[in-house]
Amino acid sequence: MQIRRHWDSFVSILFPPLCASCENVLLHQEEFLCSYCQFHLPVNDHYLFSNNEAMRRIQYQATIEMAAAFLSFSESSLVQTLMHKLKYENELQVGLYLGSEFGHQLLTSPHFRDIDVVIPVPLHPKKKKSRGYNQCDSVAQGIASILKLPVNTIDFVRLLNNPSQTNMHRMERYDNVENIFRCLNPTAFEGKHVLLVDDVLTTGATIGSAARCLNSAGCRVSVATLAMA
Repeated sequence: MQIRRHWDSFVSILFPPLCASCENVLLHQEEFLCSYCQFHLPVNDHYLFSNNEAMRRIQYQATIEMAAAFLSFSESSLVQTLMHKLKYENELQVGLYLGSEFGHQLLTSPHFRDIDVVIPVPLHPKKKKSRGYNQCDSVAQGIASILKLPVNTIDFVRLLNNPSQTNMHRMERYDNVENIFRCLNPTAFEGKHVLLVDDVLTTGATIGSAARCLNSAGCRVSVATLAMA
């Protein structure tokens, strides 16, 4: 054990841990994010109030029990840096860490107490193969690890590899995601309260389409997104 501690200390000198956002060297008591970046995370209080911006953005697109976004997203921010690393640079630890932080919020919320299963918004198999992973899986795993809930990545799938919505107008986004999801095994969700997890909420078109599909399987749906733009 003592040899291991010495070895870890030696490795940390050669390869010191860096903040996932600003990439400055972490101090001994810091973990994943430096104190400055942790303090400046734009954390929302959506989990406390049912009348929040995330809920208002989604509630007319599907039957939703509750919705909350953990962070506020803005251009050239530390949140954008973290989301880019998660989505495009295979840094899944970002999703696990922020998901677990979000999970601690949800654990204390009066609105997320009877969740049965956590479901990440799925990627189409071609896109997942190209990217190598679904970034939402790690966020869902981080949340579920705190809530002590199972994660289902098998029974809810994406049927269409639809175009990116980055440069689309609002109505184009809604049309782009209509009927793109399917419950392969509706009995896995019937009568349950599912927590649908996404990385970033913009218009809510994708999450609304996914929620409508789950509604049709006979389950209650709540939504948790890591960030909201």
